Amino acid sequence: MDLSAYLVNAATRQMAETEAAEAEFAGIDALIADAEGRAGAHASAEVEDDSLPVDDRRAVDEAMGLVYGADEATPRGRGGVA
Repeated sequence: MDLSAYLVNAATRQMAETEAAEAEFAGIDALIADAEGRAGAHASAEVEDDSLPVDDRRAVDEAMGLVYGADEATPRGRGGVA
């Protein structure tokens, strides 16, 4: 088998494996898309920082750190999630 035939064979095999993986996770992708759609419909309004007590703000910041990771230097707006 020459190099070009090998590359064509490898590309065809990779495409088949990708299609199989996409089919395997299609149900999960549909659940995620549905959840994102419903979450967008229930988006809350921006919350002013002064509307929460200090302890509650700290708890929210800690929870958002878990969601976004500790590497996030500045928290994003509290009105929405990723």
